[in-house]
Amino acid sequence: MTQAYSGPIALRDKLAHVPHRKLNAEVLAVSVEQATAEILPLIQARIQDLSNTST
Repeated sequence: MTQAYSGPIALRDKLAHVPHRKLNAEVLAVSVEQATAEILPLIQARIQDLSNTST
């Protein structure tokens, strides 16, 4: 199993501060998948909240 960065913020920090040639593509892929699973429900809930308040 491929190790991932510890969360969306760690992923962002790696992408912003580590030269891309030094990043492991497998670790990035797993990290993006995990970050998406963590963040997407929050985004969907926020969209739903905004939809409910605008009607």
